Amino acid sequence: MTIENRHLTLRLDAGLIARLRDYAQADRRPVDAVVADAVEEYLGAHPNHEQRRAAGLAAMREYEAEYGTFTEEELAAADARIDWLMRPGGDDEHGGEPLEGGPPDGRDV
Repeated sequence: MTIENRHLTLRLDAGLIARLRDYAQADRRPVDAVVADAVEEYLGAHPNHEQRRAAGLAAMREYEAEYGTFTEEELAAADARIDWLMRPGGDDEHGGEPLEGGPPDGRDV
C-alpha cells in the first residue's frame, strides 16, 4: 500500500513553533510526524457534526429497539430541549445563557 503525502503550509505563532520544535527534538521525531499525530488525535477526539448526528441516531435506534418507539410527547420534549440548548448567544456546548427555570424538560444542563 502506498501512502501519498501532500504538502501543507501553516502560519503559527513563533512561540508555538519553538515549543513544537523542542517537543519534536526531545521526542526524537520529525516535526511533521508530531503535527500529524496531534492532528489525528484532535480529529479522533472532536468528531464533526455529521459523526455526532449519526452516533445520536444510532443510539436512538438502539433505545427504540429495546424499549419501543418514542411517543409524540417524548419527541416534542426532545425537540424543545434541543431548541433550548441550541438557542443563539451561547457557547458551543450549552447554548445561550441559562433561562430562568432551566431547560424545558426540567433537567440540569
